[in-house]
Amino acid sequence: MNWSLGIGMTDFFISYTGVDRAWAEWIAFTLEEEGFTTVVQAWDFRPGGNFVLEMQRAASTADRTVMVLSDDYLRSEMAAPEWASAFVQDPQGLEQKLLPIMVRACQPPGLLKPIVQVRIMGMDEATARDAILAGARRTRAKPSARPLLPGSIAAPRHKEFPGPDTVPCQPVRSVLPKLKVPLTDVDRRRFAKSAFATIRAAFGANLEQAVKEDGRLDFDITDSTATDFRAELFLDGASKGACRVWLGGMMGDNNICFAEGRISGDGCNEILTPATSDDELSLSATMAMGFSDFERQTDMKRLTPEQAADYLWERFTRGFRR
Repeated sequence: MNWSLGIGMTDFFISYTGVDRAWAEWIAFTLEEEGFTTVVQAWDFRPGGNFVLEMQRAASTADRTVMVLSDDYLRSEMAAPEWASAFVQDPQGLEQKLLPIMVRACQPPGLLKPIVQVRIMGMDEATARDAILAGARRTRAKPSARPLLPGSIAAPRHKEFPGPDTVPCQPVRSVLPKLKVPLTDVDRRRFAKSAFATIRAAFGANLEQAVKEDGRLDFDITDSTATDFRAELFLDGASKGACRVWLGGMMGDNNICFAEGRISGDGCNEILTPATSDDELSLSATMAMGFSDFERQTDMKRLTPEQAADYLWERFTRGFRR
């Protein structure tokens, strides 16, 4: 049967957008393996043809239209006329003219929202194939084989389609207790650098948020190096708080130092030191005196990087709030 000559009807017109071409071809091949006929742009629109006329002919000579659903498909201006042609022939869905197959998570809007979809995201190949064929047959979707016992582990399947590489399965419980691994100098160095990055990001975000909340505020934040920055907060153009935060110094390469105001040299008001407790790294504030509510309510010897960022921000803005 040559669909391009208008001879006979095809079973399915595969409507898709370019980024989902691999899915469209896999779906078309799956349907044709089962004896259905399909029209798919990648295979049937040949060089020299008129794209618009080919699309109109494909939509009008197909019994049903497969929608390869994704966010890209829903945003495509070219895809809308393709599914609309089938929709107007069967607005109530009694003949199942539209077969939406969701290959990537999306939220069909408007008229498409109530149409039942075949969702194959995250499925292995065999399961996805069965789901598509069940939707294509217009019959009751009872499986041909007994379903697996819920909670049992499925055997891995060979991958030859655009879906996941492996079948999700339950993790195997270890028969051994978790073995303790001593923390190394490399672990401490990486932790310190990660904690500094968390503090730097928090200061940047907090300063921007403060300016949004009060138009009288302004700020300046300057990175001297990748592990050394200075921040300053202004009210009506007047400086109301300044600090420097840096990694390393005379007290140790993995320490995070904090200096309020414009202290010269490496003098500081606080040093956060990586500490080990229960085989986990945290930060210990060596100069916390319990003056603020934050210090009284928090274990200052076991700070997470996020807590450390809040602590230093509280110290930075303490004078501003007075």
